[in-house]
Amino acid sequence: MKIIVNEKELKEYFDGLARLLQQNAAQPPASDPLDASTLLAELRQTIREELTLIGLEGQRDVGAYSLKKLKQVFEPYTGKPAELLTPAGTVEGTITKVGGDCLVMREHGGSSVMVPLEQLVAFQLTGKQVEQ
Repeated sequence: MKIIVNEKELKEYFDGLARLLQQNAAQPPASDPLDASTLLAELRQTIREELTLIGLEGQRDVGAYSLKKLKQVFEPYTGKPAELLTPAGTVEGTITKVGGDCLVMREHGGSSVMVPLEQLVAFQLTGKQVEQ
């Protein structure tokens, strides 16, 4: 698993957390040891939740970047015959449109099929190709 984190925000977060802990340490100790352990448990839970949120945001950013990159890869092939392999099967035809998150293929029978970019397993140009 890869987590992309803004180091500055993460440093500020932990600096703020350290200041909170120092403030609590400066106060007189709690008379009930359960209060301190409850505080620690809540603090740990908050840290876990924050780290989970940071991880999810990073994954979302990586996914959006990947889709943009795939779109750029497929745009030059608009109007060309191709074969796309997806988990649902193979789609053969001509790429008619490259959208933000999908390809539109016109199959040989004339029907159009939308293929989500995130579902592509393999891609291959078909037919006779001429280099210019």
